[in-house]
Amino acid sequence: MFAFARIEDDDARKLVYEEIKKGRSRFGMWDQTKSLKEEYFGRNRLLLEIRTDDWIVHVNMPAYGKCVAVQVAGEYQFDGGVECSLGRDFHNVIPNQLDTMVEFDRSDRNVLPSVNLSPHKRIQRVHQVADFLESLDNLRQRRYSPENPESRSSIHLKNRLSKLLPEITRAIHEMNKSKEFERFLHKIFSALPNTKSTPNGFGWKTDNGADLLVEFWNPILGIDLTTKLVVQAKSYEGDHFDLTAVDQIVNGISNFEADGGLLITTANKTQALEDCIRNKSEELKKPIYLIAGTEVAEFALRYAPEMLFGGNR
Repeated sequence: MFAFARIEDDDARKLVYEEIKKGRSRFGMWDQTKSLKEEYFGRNRLLLEIRTDDWIVHVNMPAYGKCVAVQVAGEYQFDGGVECSLGRDFHNVIPNQLDTMVEFDRSDRNVLPSVNLSPHKRIQRVHQVADFLESLDNLRQRRYSPENPESRSSIHLKNRLSKLLPEITRAIHEMNKSKEFERFLHKIFSALPNTKSTPNGFGWKTDNGADLLVEFWNPILGIDLTTKLVVQAKSYEGDHFDLTAVDQIVNGISNFEADGGLLITTANKTQALEDCIRNKSEELKKPIYLIAGTEVAEFALRYAPEMLFGGNR
């Protein structure tokens, strides 16, 4: 990815903009009579390193604060240039793929702040290629609305961190198999205010449908309203297709006269699982909740971050 800095002259900038729209990205050198392949021109020889499918961003084009991004169609060429108020210039040509052209505001919320679109040289290599491509995808889909009150840096910081959630859930699964996952969740529930968590059973088929019994007290106007949930904990990987956990919750709700159930699985939710939970909830006329996949990481980060990042160092 390469950034071409602003062309100061208004007339020249307009002509170069029109050339971009004809499939030619141009770069001026002033008084240039030979191709860069024939005569050395310092750092501007970076033009010779541009290859097909690279990207060029013309900064402050066609106006200040605007940018034009276009993908490269071929390697460096030298021609007769264009006639502008500066004289005949902009002989250096990089063919571009016109159908890839994207125009955008440099401060658009869809552009990641990590992408350097303020080059300090007339041509500069930009190293944040992955972030730039993500920005282009955001722009095409108009993913982030200008009406969003959050700052651009806040939006993209949250987006970047959210991509870590699958890794955190995977680590929770790998370090907490079977009963260890139940103990892990018990510690989280036990740390919540107005909450009591009780581990239930430690042998095969001895838990009567509940790995944990969790009671929540919600004092309102001096009256303690209690909600009791049976919790099934499943440390799985991949997608969750096993529906027996839902049947176990149904049994647990009956056995413990609970107000509802909760399935927590490190695997990803599936349509079959969600359909089964909804159907069973309707039959029981009691809610069954689901925390699955990356939601497990969010749950742990929100209520017990010290269990993920605390401890000895």
